[in-house]
Amino acid sequence: MPRNIRRRFNIRHPVQWLVIIVVSLVVGLCVGGYIAIISDLPPAESISFFAPPIATRVYDTNGDLLSEFYIERRELTTIDQVPYYLKAGAICIEDKLFYKHWGVDILALVRSLFINLIHMRVVQGGSTITMQLARNMFLTLEQTMVRKLKEMALAIRIERTYTKDEILEKYLNQINFGQGHYGVATAARYLFDKDISELTLAECALLVAIPNSPERFSPYKHPERATQRRGLVFKEMYKSKIISFEEYEAALQESLNVAEHIGEKRVGKYFLEGIRRYLELKYGPEFLYRSGANIYTTLNTRIQQAAEEIFEQHISVLEKEYNFKNPKAKFDSLGLADTATYSPYLQGAFVLLDYRTGEVKALIGGRDFSQSQWNHATQAGRQAGSAFKVFVFTAAIDNGFTPADIVLDLPIVLEVPGVDSIYRPSNYDRKFMGPITVRNALKYSRNLAAIRLIRNIGPELVVQYAHILGVKSPLLAVVSLALGVCDVSLLEMTSAVGTIANLGVQVEPLFITKITDKDGTIIERNESLPERRLSEQNSYIMTSMMQSVVNGGTAYSIRQYYKGPAAGKTGTTNNYSDAWFLGFTPKYVAGVWLGFDDNKRIFRGATGGRIAAPVWGKIMAAIDTTTQGGFIIPEGLVHLRICQETGRIARDMCPSAIEEVFVRGTEPTDSCDIHRFEGRIHYHDDFEEIDPAELEEF
Repeated sequence: MPRNIRRRFNIRHPVQWLVIIVVSLVVGLCVGGYIAIISDLPPAESISFFAPPIATRVYDTNGDLLSEFYIERRELTTIDQVPYYLKAGAICIEDKLFYKHWGVDILALVRSLFINLIHMRVVQGGSTITMQLARNMFLTLEQTMVRKLKEMALAIRIERTYTKDEILEKYLNQINFGQGHYGVATAARYLFDKDISELTLAECALLVAIPNSPERFSPYKHPERATQRRGLVFKEMYKSKIISFEEYEAALQESLNVAEHIGEKRVGKYFLEGIRRYLELKYGPEFLYRSGANIYTTLNTRIQQAAEEIFEQHISVLEKEYNFKNPKAKFDSLGLADTATYSPYLQGAFVLLDYRTGEVKALIGGRDFSQSQWNHATQAGRQAGSAFKVFVFTAAIDNGFTPADIVLDLPIVLEVPGVDSIYRPSNYDRKFMGPITVRNALKYSRNLAAIRLIRNIGPELVVQYAHILGVKSPLLAVVSLALGVCDVSLLEMTSAVGTIANLGVQVEPLFITKITDKDGTIIERNESLPERRLSEQNSYIMTSMMQSVVNGGTAYSIRQYYKGPAAGKTGTTNNYSDAWFLGFTPKYVAGVWLGFDDNKRIFRGATGGRIAAPVWGKIMAAIDTTTQGGFIIPEGLVHLRICQETGRIARDMCPSAIEEVFVRGTEPTDSCDIHRFEGRIHYHDDFEEIDPAELEEF
């Protein structure tokens, strides 16, 4: 080797050593930096299986969208459904060389770096559509050099995994439009109430305009800015020859035409919260907020909306009429303290079921979900008062009593076992009707007659019947149970009364009929299994007796509003702290409860017949137009005219004869023995006559 060449490559020369070391360090740093950058990036397989969060959609019984549970509200679409103007406009504004680069546009990055240095702040990002997708899928929004390098590396991986159209589709499904709305299909539905495939040129341009700054260019908050930004999109689309000059000029003249959302009110908030709790408990929050599942519920939106409006209007009128100290309107502007355990105003609840299927068609858990999330229909346990007599009389009828049997409505004093005390029950009106039929005892809700019945058949038997009909809460087997001293929920009471309405067949309340994943595969299917709990004949007899409550008894106020066939039972607790009405038609069973959270008195005289039954009648008049026909009458029954004073077959001279129903073989065979001649023989003149219109009950 020539001496000059050997001298040129003499590695002992210090400069050459320095060059080698510097080059090695630079190469090492670059390699190390690259390894560090890609070390925590997802592999290609993760990119292939990446699924963005999709809102879980909740539907009502008619298949209409009721609500959504989501972290990111997103409805996915395919590239074939996206209009040409939207695809071309997005590429025109965000990444003109999208179909030419390999994930990174070096010239665009250099250009944006130069512009940002001039302005001394971030003005342009220089990110391609693929880089934006990489950031949205796996990275954060922090503006650092490391994040930008990761974005570039991941974009290259994405380009190697997907076709350009697949990348564009995923990008369009990832775009943030603000207020929790992600993806062009979601934005089309929210902004224009349209399917993505139905969008016009102007609507496509607005969707392209907003993602640059969803808050700044919101068409609702800043319509002028949104219009200007949309105009820039039109201009770029024209310059890129996506639209003609005529289309450009015409599009500029169009208004934004976004859908209105002012004053929107979601119905069934307590119902939806119950659905949310169930899903999160059973399937977890990941499923609830990210899976895109479809939840098909039993709620009927039309009935729910009508019930909510009538219910609130009814209670508001009560507050004004009786001059309540703390009406709800007082707190609508002030709100309630976060530490408040009880709402200070009058509360209420309403439940309506199809008793043949168990489907819950409407549920009101309180007056304002934003102020109190406590569900008074399902979570609250309240004393049912005389509404609980339904189970006393059902047990009696199913164990040998007939509606024509005579029971005494007279004073009674009982010793309380185990304590040195006596129990002295009384009627609401402090009066006594003497010997009356079982039908009239229920019709007029006579406490003393009910006490005698439960003593006759035993409180243990009444507890058993309450449970087999549908009550879930624990009950005390005490005589005072006849007056509803145990806590129960409105839902279980309504469901139990529905068993009677369904001719003795019990079905569990049903809220969800079906759950599917985002692709339609069934995850869960529900239907209530009917179980025979009571004979058809005795169930109908109870129905007939409960019709008397509505047609002249303590719930007669219903007839001011609802004229169709109805049966039910009122309930009022001691001190007027709870007002109930449980009733049914040939189509639905529904329950109403009113009261204060702290159990204070509503007002003196606030009985179930006075304040709960009327709202039931108003709601039924609005949603149930079954004013013809009646309840199904099973076989095995006989009808006889009986004397209400004796419970025996009526004679022509009997002044208060009615037609009564009996299970065949239990009907009376003897005729009345006190009305044998013209005129009337009085056997209990010392009892004061009572006007049924004035009767109420505890």
